[in-house]
Amino acid sequence: MSTLQKQTTVDGTKLLSVLCPLIYFGSYITRKNYAIVIAEIIAFEGIGEADAALADTLALISYGIGQIVSGVLGDKFKPRNLITCGLTATTIINFLMALIPDPYIRAVLWCINGFAQSMMWPPLVRIMAASMDEEAYSKTCVNVNVAGISGTVFIYLTASLVWIPYFSWKHVFYFSAFLCCIIDLLWIFLSKKTPQPGPTIRKKKEPAPENKLSKKALLSSGILFIAVAIIMQGMLRDGVSTWVPSFMMETFGMDSNSAILKSVLIPIIGMLFLKIAQLVQKKFVSDEILAAATIFTAGLAFSIVLFFCYDKNEYISLALAAIITGCMHGVNLFLVCVVPAKFEKYGIVSTMSGLINSLTYVGSALATEGFALTKQYAGWTVTIGSWLVIAAIGILCCLLAYKPWKKFKTE
Repeated sequence: MSTLQKQTTVDGTKLLSVLCPLIYFGSYITRKNYAIVIAEIIAFEGIGEADAALADTLALISYGIGQIVSGVLGDKFKPRNLITCGLTATTIINFLMALIPDPYIRAVLWCINGFAQSMMWPPLVRIMAASMDEEAYSKTCVNVNVAGISGTVFIYLTASLVWIPYFSWKHVFYFSAFLCCIIDLLWIFLSKKTPQPGPTIRKKKEPAPENKLSKKALLSSGILFIAVAIIMQGMLRDGVSTWVPSFMMETFGMDSNSAILKSVLIPIIGMLFLKIAQLVQKKFVSDEILAAATIFTAGLAFSIVLFFCYDKNEYISLALAAIITGCMHGVNLFLVCVVPAKFEKYGIVSTMSGLINSLTYVGSALATEGFALTKQYAGWTVTIGSWLVIAAIGILCCLLAYKPWKKFKTE
């Protein structure tokens, strides 16, 4: 390779390290915005919590299923094209969400949006794994996650400070669609200059790769325990953050706008815990499964504290809820970002990334509707008590997966 070719590759990789976080920023502002305004929709449209949660629940289910489909497609076709399709579709759907008055039609649209959103993460992981070394991949993964959370913070702030007080919740969707459209155009034109793995479809006469992963080896790797742990972190990460505004409104009598604004602490703490989790792995616990168990344990500890004092002080309760979700962002970094990269030598990074990430949103869907129903029929004490059980299951599954996964990696 000539010096010019090397320089071009390096420049393309640097550009990719900027575009990947930008895409996830766009993904989050067009996916998390519904959860942010759900309390406002309930308050001003007079619909029940379960009915309001239907759209987000359907979106989480379709996102989870779509992760598997997009994961497989991302290993077989050009991942760049999948990302473009996802960005374009979610832009259109967000615009339509503000125009459609019927909550059930909105639920269908948001369900479709979930599938469109799923076309981004698995292809991104494949592009990064194929184009970057381990250090650059790890750094970009953290930046991608921080960008996603930053998008959530951005929507929290703009929704509570601008759109809701001066316009309406519908303008949150208009604004999100506009920004995502710009990001889509940047990706279409600039991604041509970055390293892009092509399709991996083999002709019928071509032999299968020698390093093909057997089902027996996969199942003996502890992946099933990891899968359950991922579902548990999805329940806590997204379930808690979705219902904190409603929790603050009902427990401390806040208005919806104030509850949304104060809930911006949740994603901010999430960004902090991503850095803390990265430091924990770098300095103390190098294995990603043990590191996840460590952060899970911290989440359990803070859940116990919240259980006993959730109705005493609004700021303490909000801070504890934010720390719990922050811990789960750290767990997500290890189990959803690091684990799939270990399958790069088998040529199924996108497939495993899609499958693994889909489990997060199985947990999210269970929690979004499940916590709503639990709160509706049993109150916040039982709902928060369930968070302790979920965290404990996550810890147990990580510990059970540790030895099989370590053996799988060395083999």
